[in-house]
Amino acid sequence: MSALRDGLAAPTGMEAAREAHMRLEIAKARKAAAGPVAVICGAWHVPALQSKRAAKDDRALIKSAPKRKIAATWAPWTAPRLAFEGGYGAGVTAPGWCLHLWQVPRAEQVTRWVVRIAQELRAEGQIVSTASLIETERLATTLAALRGRPQPGFEELRDAAIACLCHGNTLIWASIAKALLIGADVGQIPDDVPMAPLLEDLQRQQRAARLKPEALEKDLAIDLRSESGLFRSTLLHRLTALSVPWGRLSDAGKSRGTFRERWVLRWEPEYAVELVENLVHGPTIAQAAAGRVQARMREAETLGALADLIFQSMTAQLGHAAETGIALLGDRAGQTSDCAEMLTALPPLADVVRYGKARATDMGQLSALFDKIAVQGALALPYASRGLDEDATDALRSTVQSADAAIRLVEDRSDLAAQWQRALTRIVEDGQASPAIAGLAARLLYEAGQMASDEAVALLSRMLSPGVTVADAAGFFGGFLEGAAQRLLYDAGLRDCVDRWIAGLDGEAFVEHLPLFRRIFATMDRTERKRLMDTLFGAATASAELRLAPNADAFWPRHLERIAGILKGQPHG
Repeated sequence: MSALRDGLAAPTGMEAAREAHMRLEIAKARKAAAGPVAVICGAWHVPALQSKRAAKDDRALIKSAPKRKIAATWAPWTAPRLAFEGGYGAGVTAPGWCLHLWQVPRAEQVTRWVVRIAQELRAEGQIVSTASLIETERLATTLAALRGRPQPGFEELRDAAIACLCHGNTLIWASIAKALLIGADVGQIPDDVPMAPLLEDLQRQQRAARLKPEALEKDLAIDLRSESGLFRSTLLHRLTALSVPWGRLSDAGKSRGTFRERWVLRWEPEYAVELVENLVHGPTIAQAAAGRVQARMREAETLGALADLIFQSMTAQLGHAAETGIALLGDRAGQTSDCAEMLTALPPLADVVRYGKARATDMGQLSALFDKIAVQGALALPYASRGLDEDATDALRSTVQSADAAIRLVEDRSDLAAQWQRALTRIVEDGQASPAIAGLAARLLYEAGQMASDEAVALLSRMLSPGVTVADAAGFFGGFLEGAAQRLLYDAGLRDCVDRWIAGLDGEAFVEHLPLFRRIFATMDRTERKRLMDTLFGAATASAELRLAPNADAFWPRHLERIAGILKGQPHG
């Protein structure tokens, strides 16, 4: 570093003031200490710290630097963050083992570590005998001798435990390795050390919300119509945005649209560390949460992810972050032509638009943006439904269902609903559209009352006719009925149409599409399936006592052989 710095100009400004401050602190330490003084610094600074400089010159450099008030504190350590695999490049491979060596006398280290392994394995439900423990310690000692080590380390004990206690199965060892070698210990900040600003702000808000951090789980019901309830909810949502899940919504996705939330509270010590790490985003809970969400908004790769972050901002009462997200969403929505991406953004946006009243939020700008994205997605959908493979079809079908639910959720959008239904109609009438997407579009129109029952039956009969390939017919059938098999209970025309098609399939086609039939009819509970069978075969017939056919002896062996072939996966006619 001396040779490197010789070829460069002397540092000036803040860099020179930093090194002057270091030299003055080293001088203070030399006066206070009788022995050598150790200095931990970047290698770049070593030549400057070893050089002889007058203290008055160093003080003059510091005096010229701008002065600012600061508050310093310690960041609590955690065992996972000390570990090398936690992302800290100079970390320890096994902090739990190092702590064990520090706390346990040398003569007892091997025996007590074997005992800890046994405790972890038994906690996982494994059977561990005393004889196996003895053999584990003997094998570890032998391995250490073979490897030229004076005493077994955690590698020898690990190998011995896998051989003697895990029966050679490394997966059993992996189930306890993290708890054993890393642990979950968390350090504490001394009482006489100032707290980090975020921790201080959290304590103030906890007192204001009358919420005490406890290690045990505690249920909390919140009414958003009261000021205290809204304050509590806002605090918990802001902490969630900071990756501090002190509270978890016990009915996430269900309580939206009401003025109530149900939380499960549980405080973990490592949450304090998460808060300290979020200081880069701001000194208060509100500022840090807004800064963290805005940073994630700029990194969001899809409109759906950005819409989710906007919803998170709204629930956490982060108005500026929400405005930033809405502006970004508007810019990106105008640049994208990806139909699936636009439709994916609709469900979280619908949540914000529909449920903004619970938090007294102005939804005008976001509501207009929702309409714009929905219209763009509807115009692109018929073209996006063509030429899809199986995976793309499944993904788009799920996206279309969610988008349809979002459009129906938002009130007073008759023009938008009509635009969406026209797009679905175009898919149904398009011969190039994926059969599964066309079936779903027909079902959504049928459920919305835009397609009469006789029209649906006629369409289904046409798509399940012999003139359509079995694969396309099955795709349309799956799109129309998957998730809506209960319709067969109430619409006799649909039921008869489906019954005729399934009964007309040959054996090979029927077996090939059994997974599809299972998916469709699995959505019906036991009572609904019984009602369907009773409707098809008659309640009296379904409940009558079973009897052998008169000629059972003649065809039963051939029938049994066919069933056995199906179970074995053999082809059959």
